[in-house]
This record gives sequence, structure tokens and C-alpha cells, in this order.
Amino acid sequence: MNPVDDDQTAADIAKLQAELAFQNDSVQRLNDALATQQQDILLLQRQVTLLGEQLRALRENENDGPSSGESVVEKPPHY
Repeated sequence: MNPVDDDQTAADIAKLQAELAFQNDSVQRLNDALATQQQDILLLQRQVTLLGEQLRALRENENDGPSSGESVVEKPPHY
């Protein structure tokens, strides 16, 4: 083989190795971001579930009306 060809081959291999390292780093960063987003989604799902439960409880309490001894607080006419 020609020494010039060897130098070109070595340069091409080095370039490919650099690109592979960059792609590996990009994939790792994307994987980390995806994992973080998944945790955020799970947290938001739990919060939505809790808010739904609280809303149902409020509606049930509203439908039950005041218990004995409790007075109904009416809104002023301008509401």
C-alpha cells in the first residue's frame, strides 16, 4: 500500500471514531432527557389523579348538603 493511502485511511478511521463518539454522547443525552421526562409524566399523572379524587370528594360533599348544625353560606347577590 501507498503511505498516502495509509494516512488517508487512518484519517478516515479517526473521523469515523469521532463521529461515533459524538453520536454515542448524543444518544446518552437523549436517553437521560427521556428518562427525566418520563419521571415528570409519572408525577403529573399522580397529581392529576389526586386532583380528580379531590374534585370528586368536593362534589360529593356539595351534593350531601350541610350536616346538622352547619349553616349554608350564601354568596352575596353580586356574585
